[in-house]
Amino acid sequence: MFSSCSGNLSNCPKYILRMLFLQFNEMFCIIICMKHAQLHEVFSSIQGEGPWVGQRQSFVRFAGCNIRCRYCDTLDAVQIQDGQKYPQFCSIQISAGSKKREPVPNPVSSQALTMFCTSLIIPGPSRPVISLTGGEPLLQASFLMEWLPTVRNDFTVYLETNGIHHDDMKMIRDLVDVVSIDFKLPSSTGLRPFWDDHTKFLQLTHGKTVYIKVVVTRETKVDDILSACKIIKKFDRSTMMVIQPASGSLAPESSVLMDYQQTALRIIEDVRVIPQVHKILNVP
Repeated sequence: MFSSCSGNLSNCPKYILRMLFLQFNEMFCIIICMKHAQLHEVFSSIQGEGPWVGQRQSFVRFAGCNIRCRYCDTLDAVQIQDGQKYPQFCSIQISAGSKKREPVPNPVSSQALTMFCTSLIIPGPSRPVISLTGGEPLLQASFLMEWLPTVRNDFTVYLETNGIHHDDMKMIRDLVDVVSIDFKLPSSTGLRPFWDDHTKFLQLTHGKTVYIKVVVTRETKVDDILSACKIIKKFDRSTMMVIQPASGSLAPESSVLMDYQQTALRIIEDVRVIPQVHKILNVP
């Protein structure tokens, strides 16, 4: 190929062109092989659920979910229109001090997502928190494996999950700091039980900061509360369980919440009733 070149090949035009081609091809392969995320939105707000309620966080809401709970309050993130698997665009808040959002095409690269999250940081001494929510973030565990190591030095990583995808949790277990596991009570969700999946998932969080959330509705049965408590007791009975009442037409009676808490406290140590505060305050 280089027979027309003599002496130093680095001065040969054909050699230079081939090296440029190889470098371009390598860069192209790197870009193509990079993981991308299918997102619904990225925004700044307060954490509205669980024991970290009121904490300012940057929320990365992933698109798509493998289940459909009847009390789901993020249907826009899990129901895709026009037969598409994922939404064409996601909504990105431009800064923590502005409510303005911009549409960004899906999928989103890890570099772009880091830039979006960084733009939501509030200058000051507090450590910023990224909340991975959905939908179900663990459906995109391959992306999280690539992206999270690049942001862990600068952010605390808070994972909100349905606690079903234990194999995917294995992939990112060491890349998250706080895990919120939503035990799916069959009488609340209208779905089949996931007790075995929840048990396997909870075992993977040993040594992590973790709490269990159970959403209760007017249809919730006390037997489901007991089943959740028994799983927690086998793991660590000091693990917190948060009883979260559904809102709207599915909201349970206030007196029933006290009954559920009393039932759970007979089995595990820390049971709290905490509503969705962001809905009460009317913030995102």
